[in-house]
Amino acid sequence: MTLTRKATLIIASTMLFTIFSGLLARELILNPHLKKIENAADLRDVDRFEQAVDRYRDNLQHRIERIFSAANLLQGIEGQLDWSPVLMQLAHIGGYGELDYFILSDITGENRIVRAGEIAEKSRRLPSNSTQQEILRTAIAQLDKSNKFSASGLMLSKNDGPLVYAAGRASWTTDKLPSIYIAVRRIDDTMIASLGERLGLVVNAISHDASIQQRKHYQIGLGQRSKDDTLYSLLKNDAGDVIIHLCFKTATRAFDDKIFSPTIVAALVIAILSWAVVIVLMKRAVIYPIENLAQTMRRIRQSSNYQQKLNYKHNDELGKLVDEYNELLEHVANHTSKLEAYSYKDALTGIGNRRLFQERLDYLWKLASRRQLSLSAIVFDLDYFKQYNDRYGHDGGDHVLRQFSGLLKKRFTRETDVIARTGGEEFIVLLFDVSKANALKLANRLVGDLRLLAIPHEASPQSGVVSVSAGVASFTPIKDNSPDELIRKADEALYEAKAAGRDQVSISPDSRA
Repeated sequence: MTLTRKATLIIASTMLFTIFSGLLARELILNPHLKKIENAADLRDVDRFEQAVDRYRDNLQHRIERIFSAANLLQGIEGQLDWSPVLMQLAHIGGYGELDYFILSDITGENRIVRAGEIAEKSRRLPSNSTQQEILRTAIAQLDKSNKFSASGLMLSKNDGPLVYAAGRASWTTDKLPSIYIAVRRIDDTMIASLGERLGLVVNAISHDASIQQRKHYQIGLGQRSKDDTLYSLLKNDAGDVIIHLCFKTATRAFDDKIFSPTIVAALVIAILSWAVVIVLMKRAVIYPIENLAQTMRRIRQSSNYQQKLNYKHNDELGKLVDEYNELLEHVANHTSKLEAYSYKDALTGIGNRRLFQERLDYLWKLASRRQLSLSAIVFDLDYFKQYNDRYGHDGGDHVLRQFSGLLKKRFTRETDVIARTGGEEFIVLLFDVSKANALKLANRLVGDLRLLAIPHEASPQSGVVSVSAGVASFTPIKDNSPDELIRKADEALYEAKAAGRDQVSISPDSRA
């Protein structure tokens, strides 16, 4: 009997499984779709809040522009009245309502006064001198960047926390008036709650650590709803810096997403009873033959002996599948040896890759430990290689990598020498039974070899040619060190070479060989 007929008999006894399929579709299709819609709505709430903050910024900036427009009009009738006190009054009016404070300053920021806004008069909390200077620097930089007489932005003050500000700059005919005017509002719980209330949202500010801990607890990322219907987000400034972490309390989920809801439990009970009958029927017809084939396949996989064959005597669909699998085994056997060779080489340079390096490192470390001989590691990193790629393109960068790999193969020629490319522009050389002094000498020679090639590098701020930095470490294996420590010390030496000016070699002071 063919498997098709066997399946027909089995399906006839498992009609009740249709219910389970429907419930499964609910979990795999309907609920994910509803969650996607829900997440889109949640993200729209986050966007609405961010837009509300942007509107507040724009409002502050418009207030400053109106003050300056009125001041310019007054300046035009300077001969008819003393307009200076009026300007100060305008500044107070424009910077009072819904603000913490505003700063009036000359262009240098040295001569300034701070006036309390509506909110600061209640809290009696004005910014420190360092905070004032910080705000002035940020606001003036924003004005310079926008090249306009007014600008606004968000910032995170070291002492005053997250702020929204708007700034204006003017040139008066008198030096008695401030050139810089900055209106500031603290993005505190009061402001966040007020904006959220206007939008019909429940929003709170939380600390950076609390956001990370809570998201880790719920195993969710930013913009994903937690099990208690909470959403976490960030508020960033124009430069992309995080200003504040936010927590949104969303509406309760409107659909049942529990895995073991009463409906699903009932469906599972029915499915289990149905499958109990199905399994009995399938055991002899399908399951036992498949289990036998699976055991044979497991032995092939564990032994990697792809010359074995599967044995199935029946001429049904499963028999045809077994025949195709036997053909596949033969194909895999022919290609396995080739793949093993390819898996140890870097495709671009032809030298060893990270896999080869790690296996050789473990082997040489054990060998050096048994014989109590030294093992040295040299980590090379091409200087300013990203700038080279940006200037000459990736094809040019690939050519340099191949040239450098050729230098490594010419310099390190012993059978025990291991050369590998372990990163984009990072190479590592392992030297068995080579002292740290000799390893340092070989590394310096290789650095000199590359220098002699004089490969042009116009984007290099150093020498105008491609150069390389290297870090050397040597260990005689003992209980207190390890292969990973050897590479780590070589990496630390590499960083020292980079910090010392590049195009040179540094040796780890902790080398013990």
